Amino acid sequence: MRKAIIGVVLLLLMAVPASADTIYNFLKQGYGYIEGNTPGSLAGGVGLFEPLQPENPPFAFDYVSFEVTWVITDMVLTSYSEVSIFRTYQFAGGDIGIYEDADFDLDYGASPATGIATGSDGTAALTGTMSTAVVLFNTLTGVGTFNGYCTFTGGSRLAQLGDLAMLEWQVFDGISANAGVDVPPGYHSRWAGRIFTTDTVATEDSNLSRIRALY
Repeated sequence: MRKAIIGVVLLLLMAVPASADTIYNFLKQGYGYIEGNTPGSLAGGVGLFEPLQPENPPFAFDYVSFEVTWVITDMVLTSYSEVSIFRTYQFAGGDIGIYEDADFDLDYGASPATGIATGSDGTAALTGTMSTAVVLFNTLTGVGTFNGYCTFTGGSRLAQLGDLAMLEWQVFDGISANAGVDVPPGYHSRWAGRIFTTDTVATEDSNLSRIRALY
């Protein structure tokens, strides 16, 4: 009988979701740069937050009065590999900032230096550091992905993140550099994606504890 009861309880607990997830994100687009293929080379990107944001941003920017930009700098290439048409870049470190600027003066210019300078001359809303990032790129199709992680530690809007400031945020972009994309001089590819995090309330551990208590 005890085994039968335990079996029923197991089925009931399995029916309960292991977690309750809420995704918070900002949509973004812009351009990324990679200075070289040798370890120690630097990389980053610059661009705009999209005025049309998803339903669940952590807070709302004023896109009418301010240009909202993002800047990633000083990611350090730790390894590079090329197999057939596929290139893989792995990075560590770097800085990330999100800025609000009433001048609307972002200019990608003739090099990333101009984009970084004009993209970071506003008020720093959020600032932080990158931990790791990977770029996968298909040289035949001219498309790939950027996938990195960051934490926010400063900025005028840090307090508005609340508990989300303690979480790691993912920076994910589809990247493209094929013939149909106008990439400014000095940049590697066009980026379009989002910065997001997931607030998860896990229940698996408590479920397991309840199961163990039956024995």
